[in-house]
Amino acid sequence: MIAVRTFVLALTLVMVGCASAPTAESGRSGRDANLLTAEEIERVHYNNVYELVQALRPSWIQGRGRVSIQDPTAGEAVVYVDGMRFGGVGQLRQLRTADVASIQHLSAGDASSRFGLDHAGGAILVHSKRGG
Repeated sequence: MIAVRTFVLALTLVMVGCASAPTAESGRSGRDANLLTAEEIERVHYNNVYELVQALRPSWIQGRGRVSIQDPTAGEAVVYVDGMRFGGVGQLRQLRTADVASIQHLSAGDASSRFGLDHAGGAILVHSKRGG
């Protein structure tokens, strides 16, 4: 009886150990939550990047709420176009989706490490077709 229990326990452990964990790419939607690819951008039709991001990745532009009394936009993501600071999320309305190759979102920590401390809402990196 003990041998049967041991065998069943060992078999269960082997089966659990062989099961693969889901990867970021094999998730429900099969997309990276921090990246909008050229394929995703071309698949939908929005006039500007703000509308695109609002529809496909709304959490990127929601901000963290008010984090500064002096600066009401301090909790918003900072937008960069081809590595150059472009402004706040409202500036995304000025960018045509047809000109964009990809868009990446950085968390507040990653954005602060890369660009400096004034990135409480993270950063949105727009890579244009002309500048990369």
